[in-house]
Amino acid sequence: MNSYKTKIPFWPNLRGYREIDLGLSRVYDLLARLDDPHLKLPPTIHIAGTNGKGSTLSFLKTIFEESGLKVHSYTSPHLVYFNERIKLAGVEISDQFLNEILRECQKAAERKPQIDITFFEGITVAAFLAFSKVKADILLLETGMGGKLDATNVLDEVLCSIITPISFDHTDFLGNTLDKIASEKAGIIKNNCPTFIGKQKSLALKTITNKAHQQKSETFIFNQNWKINKYNNHFLFDGFGRKYKLPIPSLQGEHQLENASLAIAVALNQNKFQISEENIKSALTKTFWPARLQKIEKGKFHKILPNNCEIYLDGSHNHQGSQTIYKFLEKQKNKKIFVIFAMLQDKDCNKFLEKIGPKIDHLFALEIANEAKSRKSEEIARIAKSFKIKTQISQNFEDSFANICSMIKNNEENLILICGSLYLAGSFLEQNHD
Repeated sequence: MNSYKTKIPFWPNLRGYREIDLGLSRVYDLLARLDDPHLKLPPTIHIAGTNGKGSTLSFLKTIFEESGLKVHSYTSPHLVYFNERIKLAGVEISDQFLNEILRECQKAAERKPQIDITFFEGITVAAFLAFSKVKADILLLETGMGGKLDATNVLDEVLCSIITPISFDHTDFLGNTLDKIASEKAGIIKNNCPTFIGKQKSLALKTITNKAHQQKSETFIFNQNWKINKYNNHFLFDGFGRKYKLPIPSLQGEHQLENASLAIAVALNQNKFQISEENIKSALTKTFWPARLQKIEKGKFHKILPNNCEIYLDGSHNHQGSQTIYKFLEKQKNKKIFVIFAMLQDKDCNKFLEKIGPKIDHLFALEIANEAKSRKSEEIARIAKSFKIKTQISQNFEDSFANICSMIKNNEENLILICGSLYLAGSFLEQNHD
């Protein structure tokens, strides 16, 4: 960890921050000017999907690291600092090295004729350049949004592709039907490279397997090639001729059993590295992925709460995410549930709040600090009240926690959930520092 970290890098131009212009020609052109760093990478696992990409990657990363391997990883978005996105042999990229590779990429892009690169394209090329300069055994590469035209999709061959659960998100770019979205995500499947497919709805599964068949890619499918069952404080992984009784993953939520099992299926069946059952067991108890039903156990907001109150943080922002939160809240028997909520304008706030609303005792509607695309708190409050959720508008986290503290009773167990957006989660993590 470096002392001074980057929030937003100096290049590419912030005009392109979260700007999307799907296509790979600009990426290939810039990579060529940099002597094709994407062709100098360690064996790579490429991950696409709507939900569970980061968690599955994190399980895999920990499994490989427990096996003594050096692991590069590329994820997005970051929560607080940009450096979170690029890990070199397991360590976040330093500001000094980040700035060096960004300058190298910028110089190449601005040579005439200039390549008008978008934000995500530029930082992805920079990540490839960094990965090519530092030795590691394996690279875990997460797509940004899609698959077929995603800036990460420039490798001709991978160790394997992973497709995590697919649902509706980014429909304005990926299509408004499940099969169209699945088709875009399945665009990362490579010729003669195996594909591991997480839990899917039948239409998405059919689309993915058809694409894999076209690419002559061997498929390994959740609930066909392997299954999982919860077993007291363990889960039973059953597949590939093996039955493992494994600990419940450290990440909260039953969906994390599915993400963990997908990572295990990949680890057991990739043909490059030796992975033991003990490596897997150890990794499951150590895996951490922030803002996925993360229990907050320290920080300035935690300090002001009485002992009968817990805080959880979650960055889910689509319908499947709301189902995960609903199941989590359903298990919080006899607890009073306070929700601090914000969401971006392009997310389906109505569907999200309709799902989790019955489990909420009191909701505080916020706007995300320094985020132009945040929904107005008044709009969130109006939507919440339409579902009969007891709601009030808050100015910030301090205001929300002060109000919650005034409502807490000594004879009740209480739970505070901060949710609705990864950007809200990042803002909380930043402000919660002691």
